[in-house]
Formats: sequence, structure tokens, C-alpha cells
Amino acid sequence: MTDRERKRLEKILYYILGRRPDEFGLFLEDGFVKLKDLLKALNETEGYKDVRLKKLRDFFLIFKPERFEFLEEKNLVRVKKDIAPPEIYETIFVENPPRILYTPVKPRAWIKVSEEGLAAERIILSAEEELAARLARRRGAILIMVDTRKAMSEGAVFERYLEKLYLSSWIPAAALKGPPVDDEFRARYARKPKEKKEEPLPEESIPISEETVAYRKITRGRKKDPAWKKTRRKLRRR
Repeated sequence: MTDRERKRLEKILYYILGRRPDEFGLFLEDGFVKLKDLLKALNETEGYKDVRLKKLRDFFLIFKPERFEFLEEKNLVRVKKDIAPPEIYETIFVENPPRILYTPVKPRAWIKVSEEGLAAERIILSAEEELAARLARRRGAILIMVDTRKAMSEGAVFERYLEKLYLSSWIPAAALKGPPVDDEFRARYARKPKEKKEEPLPEESIPISEETVAYRKITRGRKKDPAWKKTRRKLRRR
């Protein structure tokens, strides 16, 4: 990596982690984000689509940029807390979120979520359909629409993170709208039961008779004399 490439990469990473993580669909837990999640966001940015995980990891390990804190064992990174703006550590309760929000849900999970609602420690949503679609593509998920008025009428609570992201921990099924969970959807995404494999019989349960091994000469415990014994007998006879 040339000095120019290093400075360019450091600049975009500082913007993502220290200025506007919400623009990239990232929620920072105590300022930290997983390296692989950061990479996915970076790869969606023009000029950085060819960056790989090893290159990003080496950037923090080898160059040790001063503005960042990298936890090598956990693969977590953040802008150092003393220079990061306090807003990236804050969420704000909102009484009137946008009427429609979007969130990604894995297709297999949607089968259950469509009936029971969505519950998680942190559900990330966005009012921008395009941004939410990017999050869905990263996770191999489908895009689900959330009616916030219906959700709040049943007790759901929403918080805002910076400008583009919203958070919740529970959304009732009545407030969710996604693809119909019909027979075709279930056939495609439902977890299929594992087929039971027949276990072979243990060796001791299979009787072996002389007929079974007829191709082998049965010696009944007697072994042929080795060549050296035959030679010794011949010498004694002389």
C-alpha cells in the first residue's frame, strides 16, 4: 500500500466511523463496529470495492493509524473516544418517527416473524428504502416495511441514531409488511428436516463362517514356517 493509498483509506474510514456511520447503515456499539461489517460498507463505496478483509486488517495492525483503536482479538475498531464526536455514542427517543420505516429480515426468519413479530436486542431500521435495501443485500435478507403508527399503538418504542437510522427492540406482526408466506415461499425457505442415515451393523454382529471366507485357506491357528526355519532343518539333515 502506497503512502497515498494509506492516507486516502484513513480519510474515508475516519468519515465512516467518526462522522457519519449512519450514512453507511452502521450502528456503533460504544463507538465500535465489527471489521467485517465495516468492510461491507466500505466495499459499497466507489473506489474501495476491491478492498479485502486482510488488507483492512493489515492497515490497522501494520500502520497503526493514530486516530483509531483496533481490538485485534475481537476484530473491533473505532475512532478513539477522545476525538470522536459525542453524537455517535447517543440514541434519541422519538415520539413521531417517520410513518414508514424499512428493516432487513432473513427469509427463513420471516416465516416466523410474519406471525409472531420481530424481537431482537437491536433492530436497525431506516426511512430510506435504498439504504435499508443495502443492509438487506449485505445480510442476504429481504426488505420488510414497518408501519410505525401500528407498532406504537401496540407498545413499540423507537429511537433515532444520528440522522438516517432508527432502532427498536420489538415490532408486532401487525405492523410488518413483506412477501406473502405461502406454500411456495415455505418450500423455498423453510428449514428442511435432516434425513436419518441408516447406521451400519457393528462388526461383531455379523457372523463369519468358513464358507464366508472360502477363498482363504483355513489354517486353524497353524502358521507356515518361515524360510529361515526351513533352511536350518536342511542344514541339520546334512
